[in-house]
Amino acid sequence: MGAPPLHVLVIGGHEDDYVFTAAEQLREGLEQITVVESVGLPDLCEEDECAVPVVVMSPHVGRVDEVMQRLRTVASLRRAGLVLLTDQTVHDDLAQAVDSGVLKSVVAVPWTPPSLIEQVNAVVQRWLQKWYPEAELTHTLAGMEPDGGVRGGDLLYGLDSPREHVQRVLLEGIEKHLGPRPRMVVPAGVNLTRQNERVDAVYLVLRGSVALRRSSHFGDVLLHHATSGPLIGLVSMARQQRALFTSTTTTEVEMVRLSWEQLEYVLTKSPDTSANLAVVAIQALTSRLVRAEYLHVEKNELAEQLELERERLTQTLEELTATRAQLVEQTKYAMLGELSAGIAHELNNPVAALQRATQQIGDELDTLLHAIPELEDAAGVMERTRNVEARSTAQERELVRQVMELTGDRQVAKQLVGAELTDPVQVKALLRKEKSHRRLHRRGKLSPISVVEAAAHIGKAVRNSTVAARRITDLVASLRAYARPDSEPSVDVDVHAGIEDVLRLTSHRLRGVEIEREYEDIARIRAYPTRLEQVWTNLLVNAREAFEDEDDALEEGQLPARGEAPARLRIVTCQPDEEWVQVSICDNGPGIPQHLRERILEPHFTTKGGQVRFGLGMGMSITSSIVDDHDGEMVIDSAPGSTVITVRLPVRGPSEQTLLDESSPTPIDEENQQ
Repeated sequence: MGAPPLHVLVIGGHEDDYVFTAAEQLREGLEQITVVESVGLPDLCEEDECAVPVVVMSPHVGRVDEVMQRLRTVASLRRAGLVLLTDQTVHDDLAQAVDSGVLKSVVAVPWTPPSLIEQVNAVVQRWLQKWYPEAELTHTLAGMEPDGGVRGGDLLYGLDSPREHVQRVLLEGIEKHLGPRPRMVVPAGVNLTRQNERVDAVYLVLRGSVALRRSSHFGDVLLHHATSGPLIGLVSMARQQRALFTSTTTTEVEMVRLSWEQLEYVLTKSPDTSANLAVVAIQALTSRLVRAEYLHVEKNELAEQLELERERLTQTLEELTATRAQLVEQTKYAMLGELSAGIAHELNNPVAALQRATQQIGDELDTLLHAIPELEDAAGVMERTRNVEARSTAQERELVRQVMELTGDRQVAKQLVGAELTDPVQVKALLRKEKSHRRLHRRGKLSPISVVEAAAHIGKAVRNSTVAARRITDLVASLRAYARPDSEPSVDVDVHAGIEDVLRLTSHRLRGVEIEREYEDIARIRAYPTRLEQVWTNLLVNAREAFEDEDDALEEGQLPARGEAPARLRIVTCQPDEEWVQVSICDNGPGIPQHLRERILEPHFTTKGGQVRFGLGMGMSITSSIVDDHDGEMVIDSAPGSTVITVRLPVRGPSEQTLLDESSPTPIDEENQQ
């Protein structure tokens, strides 16, 4: 495709602007290009029949960036480059022109006509080579024939020529002055230069490949292979004839050897050969520079990839550490569960025997006492004391006061109330028998009051033994349930029963704390019962330890966050909807500081370090993991004097995907299996 008519637009700020002198010179020097002059901005109109590759202007037209922005709104000027003729020493109005690449040349006043013409001609040539590379005008202005020939000795134009062509021209120039040069053919693995050793010659590689390596503390580093260039040893000229690289042939190489003396002779005799040598050297060094830049980019990319890999490995290490901690904790609980199950089994039979024996002793004593008429009062007393319900201290005092009105003796009244003799008729009858006993002076026989008191002691002992045996039985049952391993989630899990089991097992830790239960009717859920009991255990024990921290502060004279109120734990259950059940454990302790609320769920984080009693920091982390294993949620709301930890659990239990994830082996499991 042929190029359209070319125009060079010259714009001045006034009629006497020096830029119009340049326009006359350009008109004489650029015969195939039309030079158009304009005072101020021309009438901006579309001119499809011509192309404007260059705009020449002076700063008197206005701020350069603003002028070019207006000019480039015209289609024929959008691809035009800018040549600025200026008599100013400083310009601050070229930022956009530089950034967009519009600025092609800056010519200072005064200028020389040949230099200006060459500058504008070069801009026009590059413009043609970019937009009309096949046009005849492009080759004509560039001094090139359509077959691609290059002007001899022209450095700038030779840089765009094919490397093989420039090498051929260079070799022709060398042989013109030195005569035909012998071609040397060497196999792969031959060192042409050695790092830091003297270089006496330059090698012009005509065929084959040469690699450049440099030694370092980490071994040999390959710096260039395909980008080594055809001239080997030329860089050493700048290093006092010491080789910067070790250059080694990697294929069979055909080359020409030039000693320094031969090279110097040719360069002295032939300026054109000097220019061609410079072109070859610049092309080679440019390839090496580009390769070095690519290596730098690759190094940065590798560094970023290594950093990402390091972060990933760090995260993996943290996950493996957490997994290992959980496995260790699970192993401990498995051993504890096994021991607990064994102890529960061993305790079950003797406790059951004790309970049966206590019940039998009570029944047999009751039968014996009823068989003796004189001991009928004692039989009734023992029966009542075996089944009596606990009374408060105030109720006890009121009964003593009422009975004392009949006996007139406080000590006797306390004995009778302790024997559950509070009915006035029974009290009066017993008092008459006591008076008769004293009047008859029956030696060796217990008084009626002593008999009923002894019967009361026996009844209370039987009752206490029965209650103690029942409590041990309940504890054994709770311990057995707590130690039972969960391989699969169970259906029909009673959350309230699990909480009560935990309260029985942790009662020794919760002494001195008021326990309030606010249970609503909630659905039974599908869950891991033992794991849930571990959740309730951790939450209750943590709350108790918070109270203990306040007790330490109380000893130092500080009032706890709850004020003068007693330590209190409140367990609230509800069912917000059909899909979820909710358990809230509330305490009036010191609360959790804001900066610790997220950290308390981290493995091994504990606030008890350095104290006599301290934990492993795994309780809350394990609690959170168990809730997650149930597809549940745990919310912590805390302030001084009020902490509420709410656990929401789905009635349907964990999803199939969660169960699948739990059954998948961890990295540690896989390693152990191998």
